[in-house]
Amino acid sequence: MAAPLLSTREHARSIAKENSRKATGKRTLAFLGWAIVVLVFAIQWFAYDASRASAKPFSYYVWWSWYMWAVLTPLVLWFSRRAPITLANWKSAIRLHIAASLVLTVVQISLEAIIGWLRNEHDLSFKGAARHYFSQHTQMSLLTYWMIVGASQFYRAYDQARRREVQSAELKAQLGAAQLQLLRMQLQPHFLFNTLQAATMLIHEDPHGAEDILLRLSELLRVSLDDLHMQEVSLGREIEFLEHYIGIQQRRFGDRLRFDLRIDEDVLACAVPSLVLQPLVENAIRHGIGKHKGSDVVTVRSFQSRDRLSLEVHNLIGVLDDVPESISSRGVGLSNTRSRLEQLYGQQQSLQIRNVEPRGVCAALSIPLRRLSSEPDLVAGELPQ
Repeated sequence: MAAPLLSTREHARSIAKENSRKATGKRTLAFLGWAIVVLVFAIQWFAYDASRASAKPFSYYVWWSWYMWAVLTPLVLWFSRRAPITLANWKSAIRLHIAASLVLTVVQISLEAIIGWLRNEHDLSFKGAARHYFSQHTQMSLLTYWMIVGASQFYRAYDQARRREVQSAELKAQLGAAQLQLLRMQLQPHFLFNTLQAATMLIHEDPHGAEDILLRLSELLRVSLDDLHMQEVSLGREIEFLEHYIGIQQRRFGDRLRFDLRIDEDVLACAVPSLVLQPLVENAIRHGIGKHKGSDVVTVRSFQSRDRLSLEVHNLIGVLDDVPESISSRGVGLSNTRSRLEQLYGQQQSLQIRNVEPRGVCAALSIPLRRLSSEPDLVAGELPQ
């Protein structure tokens, strides 16, 4: 699932275009297969007569082979769709097809005999012409009928298997999208609760600070609602969201907390999961300045590493007090981030949390590098004061 989720309209257009392309390919393959069978039958028929020194020009056999298949194919295909042979009805269906093959063969060869007699292709009476055509063409007509039925049954089984595979893939994609949306819905209330709690703590001590936090929160919610149905956004858009969050945390901790954004401008147009940096920064604050006295600097880096996009968030005073796997599975933020990454990129992503020397903790994220079609308007600049 490395590609972003398409909108409903774009998804419908892509499906219609793909179905049209497949339908054209099917018609082309069906015609080529039909032409090859006609040619093979004509060659066999010509060789049969040539071995008895009674062969006519090869075009004669091509014409008659084309005629038999052109007459039989639409009728047999129609009847094969009306009376498919399945495990549940194969006995009765085969009896129906035996009867249909005999009726069609009699009708077809009778028409051939009439046409041949009227064209005076030989010095035979109508009865003699009928006997000649039935003796020469019966086996060929029956074989043609059952080959068409067999091809129709094979295609029907193939088409059903393909449809089941497509439906399974669509259901899997829908389930993945639903899971991603659920993870986002879980993440937003978690973030909202923590921010409101920070504002509540400042209401009596710093009313203006609490007001500023709530104003920034409203802007955060506006940006979040704009991107509600997007699982991926440009890195520039993600930085815009993160700067609002940083403003809230700077108001909360004052001079004790500083941020350093080191974002390469050439990766601002790259796709990243929406709300991917905020939980990493929140984790760095909670396990850094939130647990330790003194001041801290949270650094956010983004850069290209070959065909991958690397994102790093680290602080200066945090220390891992448990194994990284246990830490990333705790809490809503990190666990949801890891789950969303797995849903979006499968095995093509990694999220590692590690100690850095001489002190501090770093969360390093790596995803496939993919640029969005439109360039972002935002360029990383100064942090909000």
